[in-house]
Amino acid sequence: MLKNERGNTLITVLLMSLIFTVLGMSILAASLGGAKRTETRESDISITYNSVKVIDQMTSELAGILPSLPLEDYRRKNIEGKLYVRSDFDIDLKKKLKDDLIVPYKTEDNISCLNIIDLSGSSASFIDSSAPCMDDISNYDTFNIELENDFTRVLDIIIVTKNPVETEGKITRTLRKRIILSPLPSFLKYAAGSFSDENGSGLILNGSANFSGNVYANRLTTNEDAEYELRDGSKEKTVTNMSSISGDLYSSTANLLPLLVKENFYKEHVPELKHDSQFINIDFDRTMNEQANELLSSNGIPAVRAGNESTFSEEIKSGILSSFALNTLIEEQVKKQSGLPEILQEIGNNNESYFKSYLINTPEDASLLNGLIQGDVVIMAEDTSLELNEKLIVDGDLYLVNFEDLTIYEDILVTGRTHLVNFNGKLEVNENIISANDIVIESYAQNKDELSSKGIKVNGDILSGKNTAINALNTSIEMTGTIISNGSFTINGDETGEPSENDQVIFDSVVYAGKRANISNVNILGSENNTKQLVLMAKDDLLLTRINEFGNFDPDNEAGMPYVPEDETIKPLKGFFYTEKDAELYGVGSLFYINGGIFAKEKLIINAIRGEVKSIEELPSRSSQLDKYSRFIVNYDQNVLLQRIDTLPIVKHLQIFSDELLIE
Repeated sequence: MLKNERGNTLITVLLMSLIFTVLGMSILAASLGGAKRTETRESDISITYNSVKVIDQMTSELAGILPSLPLEDYRRKNIEGKLYVRSDFDIDLKKKLKDDLIVPYKTEDNISCLNIIDLSGSSASFIDSSAPCMDDISNYDTFNIELENDFTRVLDIIIVTKNPVETEGKITRTLRKRIILSPLPSFLKYAAGSFSDENGSGLILNGSANFSGNVYANRLTTNEDAEYELRDGSKEKTVTNMSSISGDLYSSTANLLPLLVKENFYKEHVPELKHDSQFINIDFDRTMNEQANELLSSNGIPAVRAGNESTFSEEIKSGILSSFALNTLIEEQVKKQSGLPEILQEIGNNNESYFKSYLINTPEDASLLNGLIQGDVVIMAEDTSLELNEKLIVDGDLYLVNFEDLTIYEDILVTGRTHLVNFNGKLEVNENIISANDIVIESYAQNKDELSSKGIKVNGDILSGKNTAINALNTSIEMTGTIISNGSFTINGDETGEPSENDQVIFDSVVYAGKRANISNVNILGSENNTKQLVLMAKDDLLLTRINEFGNFDPDNEAGMPYVPEDETIKPLKGFFYTEKDAELYGVGSLFYINGGIFAKEKLIINAIRGEVKSIEELPSRSSQLDKYSRFIVNYDQNVLLQRIDTLPIVKHLQIFSDELLIE
């Protein structure tokens, strides 16, 4: 072999050795780098997980702190009788948050910074201003809560992580957990639920309902058979899929653990079980009594509701009369009423001739309506508009009937029944209605696109000594005050209308019903462009029937969790519905879509199937219902926790509602 060839071979060998050495070093470096990256990634996951645990621990400890701030200690009335929040409430709350939550946890090894941002008022601020976690929070969205009038607070827990092992490089995450502290009743925290854990009670899900939000139950029953009612009142069953919960399942007991298996839930999605040690039942009777007595007192009526519905009506009647010193007023009214219009009918009461009926249908007649009127009164805006600018006090029955505009600017006090009947035009009551007997509100005005100029609108509070009924017959009615019905409370639409409901009642109201509550064939919407809602609480059973009967979503194919449609033709019931007793609801022929919540203290039974239904005699098969929207959907509305609703029961201390956790 020539020397040149031997030299070339040596160079080639050296070159190959160098290449393999470099490749080996590269592989080794890649392996070491991969291992290092894996180690760093594992540290990142571990640090983030530990920080999430810190937030959970802080939330749990906050639940233990809040009972030390009893709300009654911070509630006061001003000289006008309005409740307000003492200024030291926020001082004490922030001190608790700093001393008991921020200081103990901010020294954790994996935490670079920990703080809580208060988003309640008009601007964001750190609870511990000496240790901010970021330079600028001026762009944070806040909730503009009137802090002097409302206990609701919104807080963001902020954690910025760090890696205590410096050799692994800089690892940082920012975790944000929003907490709403609310003084409202516990049932408003859930899409659906029942409190009782007695046999045969609790939350009973027959078939395939869907809940987008958290659900509460101390006893849960699920099965694949949905019941439904035929027109003759008999009941049948149909097999369907199981129910779905796109949220967590909360309970105060451990009874639910054996039920959390795949076969008990739609598409085998099992909700996570969480403990709610904070759940507080409302004192229904006490709260209803307080609200009724405050309304009576503000109108100078010495009547008291103590939960005895049998005598309350008579107490209101005698209270209305005694508050106007009858002994002196009767003589004055006899003189004044000599100028009243035509007597329609003499009632006759123990031969006392001043008990008569009067028709008021001109502005001149209306001007005579001041003081106490003894007898039944019909005020009719038939050919001309009428305005009443004096307090209307009737010892008898009152009928407000209009074809033209009828506007009442002062309180209405009636010892008998009160009827509001709207045929056309606007019937508007701007102050309170107190009636010792029934109150019936009924409208026939075709006002779908004319709400500002037609229909009934009541802007004040309502109290009836017996029953309250609202009948919306192919029309819209608007109520924006508290409603207290000593007996039953009923809302009806027109059963003979189109399958797509065209009857609606618009609410910004809290309703207390001393007996049953019934809603049928009607839409429930919120006032102020559907941002408000109805909160209905019944002492006895709750019955909601024939809502969007044989209506269907279009399209009816599910778009994935949380299985909530965006069909604008089906209007959700905008409200929260609560009963101290039982509720049994049917989403088979009916199409229930609630934007709010439904809760029964004792037993809540929900029957539901999925898919399109045109006739109760022709229900879809179980297999064809898969991937179709449920006919009973509750989409929880969290906004209720952020609204100031003075006439709701106030719990003993603030409660926690946890929003989503964000990791950046």
